[in-house]
Amino acid sequence: MTETLESPASHRRVRVWFGAHPIADHTAAVEQAAQYEEAMRRRFASLRVTSEPVLVDSTAEPGR
Repeated sequence: MTETLESPASHRRVRVWFGAHPIADHTAAVEQAAQYEEAMRRRFASLRVTSEPVLVDSTAEPGR
């Protein structure tokens, strides 16, 4: 197994799931994503909420 030297993810993807279907999908900076995740866990206490690291391409155009 090879080890990659990637920088830590600067953003996280937070999703709220209704069964196998995501009903909310939000990507934000780590700190903002943590606040969003906490709010979604309070709002949708009986649903699964996931938070995954994502690498954001700094050369990508906004909105793409």
